[in-house]
Amino acid sequence: MSVPPELRVLCKRLVSTPTDELPRLCPVLVSLVLRCGGPLSAVPEAKAKDKTSEAPMLVHKLRTHITTLLTGRSASGRFAAVCLIKAAIDVGGWESLRLADPWIRGLISVLQKPDSLAAKELCVVALTKIYMLLQGYPTLVREMATPTLPDYVKACLQLIKPPSSGKPLKTPTSFIDTVASSLARLLPLFPTTLRTFSAQITTALKVYVAPTTCEAAVVPRSLRESSRRVLILLHYTAPKNGNSDEWAKRIRATISDCHTTADHAFRAVQESWESTTGYRSQTVRNDVDPSGGGDAADEFPSWTGLSAGSERLVGLLEFLGDHLRVSTKNPVTVPLGELLDLVSRISLITTPSSDDLAGLNPAISRDERAELWSVLPDIHQAAISLHIAIIRRLGDNTISLSTDIIDQVVRILASDRHVPAIRESTYILLKEVLLLSGPTLPKLTVDSLTPLIHACCQDTLRPTGYSEPTPQQTPTSTTTTTTNGTTKPKDPASANADAFLAKPTDGSPTTLCTPRSPHEASAHSLLPFLLSHLPQRHLSPDSRALLDRTAILSLSKDAMLASCLHPYKDSRGRYYPSILPFLIRQYPHDQGVEVLRTNLVRSARLGAGHETLWEESPEEAAPALADDDEDTAMEDPNAAATEQQEANKPKATSGWGIPETESKMDVDSTPPEVERNAFFTTTTSTTTAVVTEDAKMETPLSPLKRKASQVGEAKTKRVDTGRAEEAVSKKEEVGGSDSEDDSDAKSIEIDPTFDDDEDEEEE
Repeated sequence: MSVPPELRVLCKRLVSTPTDELPRLCPVLVSLVLRCGGPLSAVPEAKAKDKTSEAPMLVHKLRTHITTLLTGRSASGRFAAVCLIKAAIDVGGWESLRLADPWIRGLISVLQKPDSLAAKELCVVALTKIYMLLQGYPTLVREMATPTLPDYVKACLQLIKPPSSGKPLKTPTSFIDTVASSLARLLPLFPTTLRTFSAQITTALKVYVAPTTCEAAVVPRSLRESSRRVLILLHYTAPKNGNSDEWAKRIRATISDCHTTADHAFRAVQESWESTTGYRSQTVRNDVDPSGGGDAADEFPSWTGLSAGSERLVGLLEFLGDHLRVSTKNPVTVPLGELLDLVSRISLITTPSSDDLAGLNPAISRDERAELWSVLPDIHQAAISLHIAIIRRLGDNTISLSTDIIDQVVRILASDRHVPAIRESTYILLKEVLLLSGPTLPKLTVDSLTPLIHACCQDTLRPTGYSEPTPQQTPTSTTTTTTNGTTKPKDPASANADAFLAKPTDGSPTTLCTPRSPHEASAHSLLPFLLSHLPQRHLSPDSRALLDRTAILSLSKDAMLASCLHPYKDSRGRYYPSILPFLIRQYPHDQGVEVLRTNLVRSARLGAGHETLWEESPEEAAPALADDDEDTAMEDPNAAATEQQEANKPKATSGWGIPETESKMDVDSTPPEVERNAFFTTTTSTTTAVVTEDAKMETPLSPLKRKASQVGEAKTKRVDTGRAEEAVSKKEEVGGSDSEDDSDAKSIEIDPTFDDDEDEEEE
């Protein structure tokens, strides 16, 4: 085996570089180690066969030098050793793991030394990687992981131990987040070994599950999520088969904490909610600030004030959602009724109108009520997120709850529509509900979605610039009236000069196109599902027209496709026009659009019943069409007037929005003109000629332009010969002719002369 040049350079750099300068070279050294995966992962048998190669010698030299740096007295050397160990473990495979016992013990010792937090954080990452790779080798687990893992957990808990009450946090939150993420990965792999640390882990990380502003440190979101994940995964450490019971016990305790916190946070409102699971609200004092929590082991940290209480409630609701997102060891029983009961209580509390004081607690001050209305949208958003977690976890089992969930969401949206985060969560939740049970929703539920549909369309159009602007009061004068009736000019500094500028009157966008914000992106993704998964028969014509208009203006291909595939038919059975022309014009080269257009053409041809006739050549088809026209004209002498009246009538549309008489859709290419046949027989009847020529102009050579009502009948067939104007002029010249002779046009000119001679003889 040839020696990689990177291995030679690496060994030379480690020997020749001073220890204090190694941290500066760590990026270069790590890149060299990552390129030496072959020699580092070579098994001993392969090394013994090639005794002339110096690769095994260099690999042994590298590992020895790394171990020396790890156990040395220099902090810089230990930092470089940790970086090299992590890289060697990543590419070394089983061979590096087999010899990693000295490295594991050395890394744990670094955690117990006064090294920098950066070095300790790298140690946590390296040890987590080693323990995860050892899981696949039971022998190595017994020899390395089981003896050393308790020492590693003790060292980590000692570093993240929470401070005493009221004292600032000494350890950075980023390091605590790294330790929590490490424990979350190791708990499912080594539950028996970590069982003895369950209580200590809970005490260390429970502070970061639902933090409030009463605490000294600001807890980032990543630390909150990792801490919640660790506490949820602690049910893996339950003895015997008690995993499911432990998980259910923890989630029910969290639900109880939510109700207790809500009792204090919602004391400004006289709630009309009645629990369906047997919970009884606690008596709350009104003469002190709302407060909760405690210093007990099974309680969350204490809080005081309505803002802190709302933060605690939001954190607990998010904690409940994480219970449903994190995987469990065994099947568990979800207390669905208790979860829905909690969300129902929260959704019933909405912001009242300015003059509506019913349902308010008169013992609570106006300031506290105003503070409650300000924090209520955050609580509502957390409740909607809990609904999303329930639907995604339980799936089809929540179909029966769809109408109740939609009712709660519509109630929340009516109260907090002005909050973009509420609209974003609402769009995401409605999309999940429509995917489950959209086509089965009753009409009453669909009607209640009208405000949500309008909000979705408005948010979808806002980035395009076509949304309706918020009405603003435009100043009409520059004077004000005083109390005594006199007028005085307004202060120029308080007047908005831009308000006097003329507003654009054309149909151009009112604002510049901007990138989509998160709630606008959610609305854009929901729009196709409103057209495809909602029962269109339950939508009002205005709502469907708004959805179609939004799909066209937002250039949403998915929404326009959904609209074409789900045509709208009102209660009287009339189909509304399709937006297929807009879709074809906007996406002329899209394969999906072409498939849709082709299928519509094919279905129109199959429904016409005259495929064989249209497949004939124009010369063969023209006589038959002319004979049919002649027969039709003989049966009805007033056919010309009838045809003209039909042309002036409003054109109805078929199910796909295709006009019955003449389509506006320029889908097919222009049909070729029918060549003039020298043996084509014409008629001398002026009335018949007029009917024939008028009918020829409406020959539906394009299948999409065939009249829908004539699909089953199709008795009259006409061919366009381009002689409509000539026939009209002849009618004026030969208005009194009733002859049905089959002579050509020249005989028609001679007939009036004979008629004049007969008149003279009679005189």
